[in-house]
Amino acid sequence: MNKDEIIEKNIKEKLEKERMSYGADVNVRCINGYVTLYGIVDNLSEKNYAQKIAESVEGVKKVENNITIAIDSKITDKDIKQGVLRNLQNSKFHEEIGELGVDVTDGTVTLYGKINNAQQEIESISQAAQAMGVKSVISKLELNKEHKIDDVSLVNLVVQKLSRYDLSLPDLVITANNGAITLSGYVNNLKEKELVNEAAQSVNGVKKVINHIKIREKS
Repeated sequence: MNKDEIIEKNIKEKLEKERMSYGADVNVRCINGYVTLYGIVDNLSEKNYAQKIAESVEGVKKVENNITIAIDSKITDKDIKQGVLRNLQNSKFHEEIGELGVDVTDGTVTLYGKINNAQQEIESISQAAQAMGVKSVISKLELNKEHKIDDVSLVNLVVQKLSRYDLSLPDLVITANNGAITLSGYVNNLKEKELVNEAAQSVNGVKKVINHIKIREKS
């Protein structure tokens, strides 16, 4: 097999390993490391997850996601809205942020309301994307005013949060710009990179996290 065929094989195997119910309905094509996904899945969450899996495979340069979301003609925007609201009520942050506003137009969901940090916004979008019939999710969620603080204080809060973990803080560079945190520097592995990203997202006042952290090469 050539490199592209190996990439296709590895993506398909990883889809099957994840035991995705729709794995058989997702097809993969790779040309010079550029992957195209196509097929049919039930919702936006499944479409996004298939792309995430493909992007994690070694040798993949870029993924074009042409997967189609199967829309039952009987599912109305009202049905989709009810599904989104149910999912949001099951969110682990529901008690913290309360009810969010939901509008649905032709399968496109728009979320309104207040959140405390980037993690709560990401979770809300994820829950909405899992509802049947959702084609896309637009977030108009805003940060609670009580958590809007200056960038210097926000960086200090992120550093305090990261200090709870077994990380080499001197190897990390953390900056803020109007509530958006940028992470750079080095960590030992992908798990640490994800840990730093999630920890920063969970700090109240953080609207967005831009992760430029690199994994240190082993000597």
